[in-house]
Amino acid sequence: MMPYSTVRFFCSVVAAFARLVRELRKAVAMAASSSSAAAVSPPVGLIAAAPLPLRRKKLLAALAPPQPQPPVVARPAEVCDAAAGVSVAGVVDQQPQQAESKRKKTSAWSARGRPSRLVIPVADDAGELAAGWGAAAAAATEADVVVEGEGFWVASRAGPRHSMEDAYSVVTHKNGGDSQLAFYGVFDGHGGRGAVDFVSQRLGENVVSAVLAAGSEARDEAPSAAEEDDDAVSAAIRAAYLATDSELLAQHQGASAGGACAATALVRGSDLYVAHLGDCRAVLSRGGGVAAALTADHTCAAEGERARIERGGGFVSRSGSGVWRVQGSLAVSRAFGDSGLKRWVLAEPAVARVPLRAGCEFLVVASDGLWDKVSNQEAVDVVSRSRNAAATSSVARSCVELVDMARRRGSRDDVTVMVIDLERFVR
Repeated sequence: MMPYSTVRFFCSVVAAFARLVRELRKAVAMAASSSSAAAVSPPVGLIAAAPLPLRRKKLLAALAPPQPQPPVVARPAEVCDAAAGVSVAGVVDQQPQQAESKRKKTSAWSARGRPSRLVIPVADDAGELAAGWGAAAAAATEADVVVEGEGFWVASRAGPRHSMEDAYSVVTHKNGGDSQLAFYGVFDGHGGRGAVDFVSQRLGENVVSAVLAAGSEARDEAPSAAEEDDDAVSAAIRAAYLATDSELLAQHQGASAGGACAATALVRGSDLYVAHLGDCRAVLSRGGGVAAALTADHTCAAEGERARIERGGGFVSRSGSGVWRVQGSLAVSRAFGDSGLKRWVLAEPAVARVPLRAGCEFLVVASDGLWDKVSNQEAVDVVSRSRNAAATSSVARSCVELVDMARRRGSRDDVTVMVIDLERFVR
């Protein structure tokens, strides 16, 4: 067992330690009370540097002597802030030093709270008009383009993402005074302007030349002859598309010129032939404003196009935005150009023939910048309302209205809309 003397020694040590702790506590309490008393009764004119509780702040404010108010300077009743461009009535300022200090603080806050101003350069307008051999072909400019032609109207606007890559063309030709040929086209480029410029200048002439070479005036003699002639015209249009694509690839051999989609309409006598590549679209209005699509978009979402690409050794993948793309790159499955994808992206168009009879009113041909945001029937309804007005310029305004509608709904693509009057071709 531990000796009794040792136990007494440990007890004395513990008691001494406890007394020391009590003395330290008393010293700390006295120091705190003295500092509090000094804070409550400061000398006159002394401002405490440490933050005070709310009650103590009110007490100090009541004990402090009143401060003289600074003089005020009144401005005229109407003061115009040139920097902000705002007119303010009845403004009163304090001393100039305080006003200058406030202005500096406001400027510093503005610099911290606002991002720097962005200055976006505006590209120069670019456009061209190709004339000759009865042709009128034009590429839309960076600014709005509104055209009123003989039996057609065009409105076009560039998207905010890049330079304008849409174009249109019109070719008219008289053949012997009896048969009339008229070609209309809307083109949507991608990957630059090289392909769309070339195609908009060459395709119309190639189509009209091919149709004239393959035409037969014996179409009305017998039904069998008419069917053969219809097949010849459709085959001539397909051949003209393929020839234009070959010319484009040969001209830009070794260098990519991008690609171009197209939707074209050829009026020959009393028949309408509509051909297209990609996602440009042609919509017919007939029977009092009923919309009928004459094209089906060539996209990788179409089962037939996807199967054709996969049979050719390619693949179709879906991007993060939900768009199906050829080789993970191009969203359309048929187009002019695109030399790197030519094995799968064909330039052979789909061609549809529509007899022009009573009730065929007009045709809306537009790039996908419109159709991504506006339905077929909506487009026909807008144009139908304008045709009821007396002025022919109202049709041009309807094209502009469609462009505005697509932009208001969020389209960031180039938008080109062409309306073609078909009633003047109906016999």
